[in-house]
Amino acid sequence: MMNQSARGLTIYYCGHEQCSPGHFFGPAVRKHYLLHVVLKGKGIYRTSDREYRIAKGEAFLIKPQEVTYYRADSREPWEYAWVAFSGTEADRLVSEYRRDEEGYFFCFEGGNRWREIILALVDSFCGTAHNLDEMRGYLYLLFSRFQGNAPQSDCYEKSYLEQAETYIRHNYSYPIQIADVARFIGIDRTYLYRIFMRHKGVSPKHYLTEYRVLEAKRLLEETRLSITETALSCGFHDASVFCRCFQKTEGESPLRYRKGIRETNSGM
Repeated sequence: MMNQSARGLTIYYCGHEQCSPGHFFGPAVRKHYLLHVVLKGKGIYRTSDREYRIAKGEAFLIKPQEVTYYRADSREPWEYAWVAFSGTEADRLVSEYRRDEEGYFFCFEGGNRWREIILALVDSFCGTAHNLDEMRGYLYLLFSRFQGNAPQSDCYEKSYLEQAETYIRHNYSYPIQIADVARFIGIDRTYLYRIFMRHKGVSPKHYLTEYRVLEAKRLLEETRLSITETALSCGFHDASVFCRCFQKTEGESPLRYRKGIRETNSGM
């Protein structure tokens, strides 16, 4: 068993099996999420209060510490691949992409891309390289192929907003534009504008400027950098533009702000 953890997503093991007629497992419990992807054939999957008939192009999920039972059909036994995983990110994936309200049944979109993905995940796990990011990437891709209760619009928008804020926090010191933020997320700039106005009450450009000024205040308080050095460190292309933005946002110049901070700290 391998423990492969990062960013709240852990993959424990994967496998692939052509079941014999009537092959079954359970009733039993598992410690982690265990997703079975049916490649061909059919069978039944039973939870504590419901029974599912699962066939090719569908998947069933065993949840941690729940008693479940599953059995291959006697005439058309299923062939399936499976992956065991857990973590906070795993909880999100399971919640957002479930097909039914209980989250035990999943159905893939058309085409066979899902088959390629799960088999590639198994191969990656069983191979000698053991590329952890590759395995997690395949698991994300697998969930992206599920249809049904994919994230709703508001969930998408909050995710885009979080990505935009993260991008700005890590790149504000560079001469980035809002078009760069939108391109990084993969959405239209106008859509990004609507998201910020709906959730933050300001435009993304205004948010970027405010964040740069916030970081500038920190540098003015904690360092001896000059005004020009502070401006360039926070993504402003020259000191005059920085001073105008700072004055508009804070109601005073950067020099006056620094002086006030030093006077306060010295007890004057």
